[in-house]
Amino acid sequence: MEMEISLEIVQELAPDQASLNAAKKLLNPTKWPVREKAASLNSIWGQCQGSGAKPYYIMADVVDHGYKCTCPSRKFPCKHVLALMWQFAEGANDFLDKEPPEWVNDWLGRKRKSGTPNPDDDKPIAKKNINVTQEEELKALSPEEQTKKDAAKQKRAAQTKAKTNATISAGLVELQQWVSDQLRSGIGSFIKEMNERCRRIAARLVDAKATSLASRLDELPAKLMVVRAELQANLAFKELGQLLLLSEAWFADNNDADARLAIATAENRDQVLSNSNTIRHSGIWGNVGEKIVTRRDGLVSHATWLLNTVDDPIRFALLLDHYPASAGRREVGLSVGAQLEGVLAFYPSRYPLRAFLIEHKVLTTESQVSWPKPSTDLWAGYQQQLSQLPWSEHYPYLLNTGRILRDSKGHYWWQDNLAQQHLPLSNANLPQLLLGCELRSAFILWDGDRAELFSAHTEQWGTIAC
Repeated sequence: MEMEISLEIVQELAPDQASLNAAKKLLNPTKWPVREKAASLNSIWGQCQGSGAKPYYIMADVVDHGYKCTCPSRKFPCKHVLALMWQFAEGANDFLDKEPPEWVNDWLGRKRKSGTPNPDDDKPIAKKNINVTQEEELKALSPEEQTKKDAAKQKRAAQTKAKTNATISAGLVELQQWVSDQLRSGIGSFIKEMNERCRRIAARLVDAKATSLASRLDELPAKLMVVRAELQANLAFKELGQLLLLSEAWFADNNDADARLAIATAENRDQVLSNSNTIRHSGIWGNVGEKIVTRRDGLVSHATWLLNTVDDPIRFALLLDHYPASAGRREVGLSVGAQLEGVLAFYPSRYPLRAFLIEHKVLTTESQVSWPKPSTDLWAGYQQQLSQLPWSEHYPYLLNTGRILRDSKGHYWWQDNLAQQHLPLSNANLPQLLLGCELRSAFILWDGDRAELFSAHTEQWGTIAC
């Protein structure tokens, strides 16, 4: 199984929010001359350049979450350990596969001998202890001991989850009070001061481990600012209402997969793949849209929308990745318009959209096929999604044959040739090549009021990204 650690675990290991904030400042790869891993030992290690002449030496076990750092911090784990784990959670492929150096082997040997890391133990360790594998350790346990160990591990996990749920619930109570305060003071007042107000409640939600919801609130001002002034109040009411619906869904069932995904964090790949109910879908997938946004918390949100070009009815998939802005833009293997053949695993949801690739191969230009025709009405599909996830921000949809028009105020519209309807577009700029000509289809995200156009499929030029 692939070595992996989630951001949720990193957050739970942090002794306080200040340690997480300090770790975030260390995510710049230039501060780390060494970042390496050994999958056979479930171990990662690195060197972090501090203010002194010599770097700090850090290592961690991504399975049992043991750790060691040579810094003098009195917090456990320290910011260097958290930063090392954070980077591995965001980009395991950035760590080089290496044989462990002597200082890592020394720590591993001590850890296996005593059961826990002991920073003060400098005694030499026999070579046979260094090479003891996890499998051999398990063989040394009797069935009764192993059962007891597994039960203790499950108990700790349940206690940790219960503690996290209680913290999140307390944060959501505070959020509901905050929404009531915004409505009582007036939506106009909220819009005038939304940057400061949203920043404060987002920080409180981060402390409450409701990190996904905190990001949504932190980005709310930017979402409102790109909307025309006369539309901002309606959008603000809608967003605040959806926050209340999401919090009520949590209180009704904090094990609900959709609520946890929107409020806390997503399950990691191993958890999704080990779930017998996980939807796996194979086919030919086309990249119909990509959006890369640098968030206010310093992370880059990289969204890629895929369309299964041979499915009936149409199936979309959202590949979503986050990584520190300091790391720079990651390699993108599939441009808009390109196609791949592969298998996707979908995160658990009543309306499955978010997914990740299990296996795939990129197809050549000759293998590409046309987009399918939409099989449902836009409004009917949007209402169906809201009935399942009333806090949804967007609905992916494939438009029929139509044209893009621009009115006297410079606003763009989509004219549907078959449905004889016009949809307002939120795009500030669109390729001149698309204006006025007939387009076979187009991919949009619909928010109930306007559509954001991501790409259009043409007879003459193929797929054009917007």
